[in-house]
Amino acid sequence: MNSSNESTLQKIERASSVLRAVSTALYVPVIIVGVAATGSILAGWTAHISYQGQTFVPSEMVLSSRLLLAAVVVGTAIVLLKALRHLRHLAGNYMRREIFTIDSARQIRQFGITCVLWGVAKLAWAFLPLLISATRPPVYNASTDSILIGAVIIGLSWFAEMAAALREENDLTV
Repeated sequence: MNSSNESTLQKIERASSVLRAVSTALYVPVIIVGVAATGSILAGWTAHISYQGQTFVPSEMVLSSRLLLAAVVVGTAIVLLKALRHLRHLAGNYMRREIFTIDSARQIRQFGITCVLWGVAKLAWAFLPLLISATRPPVYNASTDSILIGAVIIGLSWFAEMAAALREENDLTV
């Protein structure tokens, strides 16, 4: 291997190490915020839950609305944890120089699926005021950009997986 390629691989290893550490460190705040928000919602405290310009006050909500809000908060936290898990696993692969492998392509696909799920979570947040509010909210902030990005990532991961399979087949025939 020439020195330029070795230098590039070392940069990939360093960047992957940082990405793995960041994605690991973010598990804790996501869990803490998710548990705290869910607890305050279920307890009916006067805390305000805000997302993209919409504010929800659990103390002013009936139990069924609080349960629906808590379910959306938990679902959002789970999607974030899933994204962090796949980023962490992919960074681990890259740290081990397993860049063009079927497992790396699968992790990229799972991240694409997570982007689609994030888009679904954003839609749930956008339409949540319609489901739990007696009055119509003045603003709807629904977007499908994450769903489209996720679909593109899933498509790219399919190409990466096929390329990795071809590479593995070529390695066996040499």
